[in-house]
Amino acid sequence: MGSNHKFRSGRAQAYHAGLSLIEVLITIAVIGILAGILLPNLQANIPDRLNSVGQILAADLEYARSLAVANNSKYCCRFAVSQNRYHLEHSGTSALLEALPPNPFRPSDEQIDQQFTDLNELPMGKPVVDLVSVVRLSGSPVSVNDVEFLPSGGTATSQPTVIWLGCGYGDGRRFIPITINPTTGLVEPGEVTKSLPSGINDVSAALRKKSGPLLASANQQQRQPAEGVAG
Repeated sequence: MGSNHKFRSGRAQAYHAGLSLIEVLITIAVIGILAGILLPNLQANIPDRLNSVGQILAADLEYARSLAVANNSKYCCRFAVSQNRYHLEHSGTSALLEALPPNPFRPSDEQIDQQFTDLNELPMGKPVVDLVSVVRLSGSPVSVNDVEFLPSGGTATSQPTVIWLGCGYGDGRRFIPITINPTTGLVEPGEVTKSLPSGINDVSAALRKKSGPLLASANQQQRQPAEGVAG
């Protein structure tokens, strides 16, 4: 009797263990199905995300240009592609202009001489729009990490600068170019595309290496107490 009870108990434990394994397998299968359904839906609005962030970037570049023209000086947007962010700063010779105008949309504790935009922190959820590359079109694309605007409104280079943004995964990944005219300094967001032009992927790796030291320097400056500059 005791022997039969132990046998039945053992079979029940084995049955329950097997049932738990089946439940785990079913759960994994369901997760896979849901992922297959949800991922395309998440990527359906990628063009909208790219256009929105492209407009934000274009507005920041146009703001830098307007400051250069209004103050008869130079202002620069510097990009840290590997950290997915960029910042605006005065790059002219007048120390009186190093303090940027107050911005109600910026944190109150931000440095007065630099304004950072981190694409990872934009309130758009996943997938995040990322900086793919910043290139200057001089025959073949050349990797750069900044765009400097002159008092005339144009840029410090005679070649167009193109900033590529990307978003999404796998076959659903898309890109958008933001082009700066070197003569006028005017910014033009392009159309969303499925692929990057030839050579952009190659130069983007070089830009990531260049932007690393730039970001480290910026971070060090951010940790230092900001001092007021006479207006």
